[in-house]
Amino acid sequence: MSKRGLMPMLHGDIPTLFEAQKSQDYTSDVVLLGVPYEGMLVGGRGVLYPPGSRPPESFYARFGSDEAPDAIRQASVIYSLEHGGGISAELGFTNISENLSIVDAGNHDLESAEDVAEQVANGGGITVALGGDHTIPTPLIRGRQKGKRERMAVVVFDTHLDLHPSPPLWAGSQWRTLIDEDYLRPEDIILIGSRGVRQSKHEIEYAREHNILTIGVQQIDEQGLSAVCEQMASRLQTVDSVYISLDIDAVDPTYCPAQKYPDAAGLNPREVLTIMRKATQSKPISGFDLACFSPRYDEGQRGALVAARFALEAIYSKLR
Repeated sequence: MSKRGLMPMLHGDIPTLFEAQKSQDYTSDVVLLGVPYEGMLVGGRGVLYPPGSRPPESFYARFGSDEAPDAIRQASVIYSLEHGGGISAELGFTNISENLSIVDAGNHDLESAEDVAEQVANGGGITVALGGDHTIPTPLIRGRQKGKRERMAVVVFDTHLDLHPSPPLWAGSQWRTLIDEDYLRPEDIILIGSRGVRQSKHEIEYAREHNILTIGVQQIDEQGLSAVCEQMASRLQTVDSVYISLDIDAVDPTYCPAQKYPDAAGLNPREVLTIMRKATQSKPISGFDLACFSPRYDEGQRGALVAARFALEAIYSKLR
């Protein structure tokens, strides 16, 4: 009979992500963390609500992504690294825990998350972060580049382009901010999953003028997943590493209803996983974040389960 161990709890009834060890050892191969930050909210056309506000709920104005990290942690026990040793079927039945040191460093604000990302980069590891809204790549990529400066590509899964010029700290301007601060080159950003009509003309023009690769859902349907993956891989040839940023609204709400800005007819989870694998087979992964998951709209925790599976794939990518 195996020995019983004390279940690793982060706080209260919240387990650590994947039941990883609770630690702030930033020299680990993979540092898991939550960034429960929700900034400005879109309340209608031309209307923004300040951070911390709670506007009248509607399909246009949803909130609650600051509640996401702990909700995803609760669902992640199904992918426990302790249960069976974390042996991955997708990696040829490799025991992940025997090959990687993995810790859950708890929840952090934006400033602290940037510091964590910098320390992890210095130690040669990666961060796997749960947002929060799509502001969180800003501090995480800043920190990563401060700790280990390199030419980094970003593969973004998102319904929207998020290329607004302002305000600089917002979940709609993060890529412009990081470009303007010289942490990213526009030609090294690949936006996957665009669809729907909530796009701005100036964002589209910026993407075209600055050679940002955009791959919409219709393009995947017409060309096939293999073809667009090859197009992405070709763009990644000139970079040193690839960072994955996943806004959960890229996924069809059938699979994950818990979205701040839901839009029908999105990607399915296996398409996302396939693209992640192709990207990180092309270049080493430098980090991962998942954003805009709002558990108050979840049904039966199925969205939290999907979100946890994406984070697990980022750990896989460190081995790949």
